[in-house]
Amino acid sequence: MKKSVFTIIMASVLLSGCASIVGSTSETISFNSNVVGAEAVIKNKHNATVYSGPLPMTLSLRKKAGFFSGETYRIVARKNGYVSQSQTLDTDLSGWYWGNILFGGLIGMLIVDPATGAMWTFESDNVFLNLPRREMSHNHL
Repeated sequence: MKKSVFTIIMASVLLSGCASIVGSTSETISFNSNVVGAEAVIKNKHNATVYSGPLPMTLSLRKKAGFFSGETYRIVARKNGYVSQSQTLDTDLSGWYWGNILFGGLIGMLIVDPATGAMWTFESDNVFLNLPRREMSHNHL
């Protein structure tokens, strides 16, 4: 019985990726603006809308766009009377991914972490869009 429990535990460790053990497939990101009532649209790398609505808000975003491909999101915020602003939220390779050299091995590095997306982390967990006030043009006679 003890041998089978040990075997199951070892198989779990060897067949999982290090980033998958300590990370997740998504992260919670906060979005805000200097303008109350600004509206935002967030699209992923494949141009699919993942959010459309008011700011501020918090959203759980997937980190993976494909096998060995981190996700990128484009955020556009707008409100009448203000200049629309856009920002990109990109992923970087997680430091935990390199833990596979010691713990997850090649299976974790080449299969598990790339398949789950846990090998990626976002550049920031807080996105702030600053919308400047639109200048009014005055026509003088």
